[in-house]
Amino acid sequence: MAENGLRVIGSLFVAILVSGFCLSAAGRFLNVPLAIVHKLLALLCLIFLIRSAGALRAFHAPPALPAAIIVFSVAFLAAFATGAVETIPACASSLWLNLHRVAAGVAVIACAVAARFIAIGIRSSVH
Repeated sequence: MAENGLRVIGSLFVAILVSGFCLSAAGRFLNVPLAIVHKLLALLCLIFLIRSAGALRAFHAPPALPAAIIVFSVAFLAAFATGAVETIPACASSLWLNLHRVAAGVAVIACAVAARFIAIGIRSSVH
């Protein structure tokens, strides 16, 4: 069960990144349906993250895993919040866009580190 939840979160995260890159290439206000899909995917991923917080207890991963998950969670929430502020026309500026990009980049790096630790934990629990 825990592995399926992590796969869903990982898939949603990849979909968020792909839709974000497509949205960036298409122009911010030129593709409203894609922006809505991007926001809904982010919201769905956030809900799955909150619901599956205890699922990682099943893995025997290195002690640094909780730190990577905390960094990922904070960066993801920062990306979510800055993305929400960006959608308010009066607040839209390059500052919020740059903060959104930095937070998303930190979230990607922390997600990759956490995924590596989880893979190590899965491999060690199989042997």
